[in-house]
Amino acid sequence: MNSSRHLQFSFLSFVFLCVVVALTSCSKKDTVSDEPMMSGGGGFAEESSENVESSGVMTESGSGGGAGSPLQVVYFDYDQYNIRDDARRALQSNSDWMQQNPSSTVQIEGHCDERGTIEYNLALGERRANAAKRYIVRLGVDAGRLSTISYGEERPANSGSNEAAWSENRRAEFVILSQ
Repeated sequence: MNSSRHLQFSFLSFVFLCVVVALTSCSKKDTVSDEPMMSGGGGFAEESSENVESSGVMTESGSGGGAGSPLQVVYFDYDQYNIRDDARRALQSNSDWMQQNPSSTVQIEGHCDERGTIEYNLALGERRANAAKRYIVRLGVDAGRLSTISYGEERPANSGSNEAAWSENRRAEFVILSQ
């Protein structure tokens, strides 16, 4: 009887050990991001007015709110959320339109390319949308008329997997919610 208990205990111990090994060896795979963190401190750079106005963005007279929209899309450089000189004209134009249409509300959508983790890209898209919002608010638009949302990599403008496609996907779009 004692031998049977010992054998049973040994068997259960073996099964338990196998389960532990299987669970630890099959733990979630760490995703290596192609997008490095934004500052040398291992996290995102502090969002200050200097950061918002300096680095990483190009603009295009896009269709922010759909075909024929008066609002322009702002494009960002790789792993950036800061506003650069060539984006200021587009944001000034968007601000001017909003001031000429005082009852309008706009949603700013932050987008990323496919590189990086889902969580990282959602955070980066949020920073892009918020940077654009802060800039327009500084130009005189009431913050209550602007909302932001991040889609991360979930709504690409271009489904390709190369630099040309990625550059189209790193953007902030301005969608007119009401006029």
